[in-house]
Amino acid sequence: MKRLLILLTVVLLLAGAVMMASLARQREWTTDSSAALREFELGLEARMKYYQSEALEHFQKAAALDPEFAAAKLYVLFHHRDHRQREELRDELRQVDLEQLTPRERFLLEFNIAQWDRDFDRARELGSTYVAEHPDDPFGLATLADLVWSEQDWNESERLYRELLEVAPNWVTAQNRLGYIALARGRFADAEEQFETYSYIAPDQANPHDSMGELLVLLGRYDEARAEFERALAIRPDFCDAYQHLIDLVLMDGEPAEGEQILTRAAEHCSPRMVESLRCSIVIWDDFITGNAERVWSDEREDCRRQIGEYHFLLHRTAAKTGRVKIAERAERGLGRRIEAAEEAQHVRLDFPRALLLHMEGTRLLTEERFEEAAEAFDAADDLLLYWGEGQGILKLYNRMNLAYALERLGRPEEAARTLEEVRRVNEDFASSYPQSVAM
Repeated sequence: MKRLLILLTVVLLLAGAVMMASLARQREWTTDSSAALREFELGLEARMKYYQSEALEHFQKAAALDPEFAAAKLYVLFHHRDHRQREELRDELRQVDLEQLTPRERFLLEFNIAQWDRDFDRARELGSTYVAEHPDDPFGLATLADLVWSEQDWNESERLYRELLEVAPNWVTAQNRLGYIALARGRFADAEEQFETYSYIAPDQANPHDSMGELLVLLGRYDEARAEFERALAIRPDFCDAYQHLIDLVLMDGEPAEGEQILTRAAEHCSPRMVESLRCSIVIWDDFITGNAERVWSDEREDCRRQIGEYHFLLHRTAAKTGRVKIAERAERGLGRRIEAAEEAQHVRLDFPRALLLHMEGTRLLTEERFEEAAEAFDAADDLLLYWGEGQGILKLYNRMNLAYALERLGRPEEAARTLEEVRRVNEDFASSYPQSVAM
């Protein structure tokens, strides 16, 4: 009997060990707090919907409920804007015992530590290895896809996002990224189809409509774009990006007076700083588009100049146009220093900021009638700019209009006409403002 009891004990212990090992393998996140896990999962849901402040609140609650919950702290870091707290979280996470984590958590932490250390080759290697070993884990695929997307490797990122959707069909941020990949390639019909799919799969979310609206603004389909932004806000009145895009829309449509009622609505849900920045964007744009560049530099616009920042391309343009060349050059030098510092810190080329700087340089060169150099600057900026939403996309169109103007002044009308036609094919309404919006 005694031998039988011993045998049964051994069997039970072995069974328990197997069961615990099995549970450890099945467990996705390392926390013993069901409440913390629930908050974490709610944070992931909000993050998927681009409800960033809501996601942060849930992740912070999860970390408070279980101070040892490393994944919760990592996701707090993803969303937190305070530099000091982000650094404190990085220091904490570097001390975590990786052996106590699930394979997914261990990968996510090691991957992000490699990025914090700016060892991007190691991050890429970690991502590729983890995906090869865990091909059905959407977190691995999403992490690697996002890295490749940031490197603007469109073919590989598209492949990874499509693979991600096969593994996790409801991973809707992949749908959004596929739409922007199509946009970056100038495939507007494909982008529209992708955003339609995104809206169909996530009918209760604001971001699909916001993304579609951005595309439609870029294409000059302003009434349709307005309807999309309003759909986004009907779903989520505090989706503040949509107010920003509505302001961009009314400015593009030549209706800045409509901006006031948009600002009134935004003030109910968004930060005062954001609302004031939008208000100043309307004021400066209106001065510019009505030919009152001098007013931009009057005392009454001082607060707005401070609000929108010295590197705003309209401030730079009006400075150059009104003979304030030293101010324009100072802005160029300041932006150039910031770009170099950021590139050195991140070990990556920042194409959009460099394109903006080239555009600004071209603008100043136009005012100095150095048309050959201006054309070279605008052409170099065009090579770096993408149809990336309506923001960068509109700058790409406007930059091409400036290039056309420089070519025209150089006595190269056929090249100018071809360049302007490229703008017209994307947004005929915007192209119709040429040459007034360039030469004013």
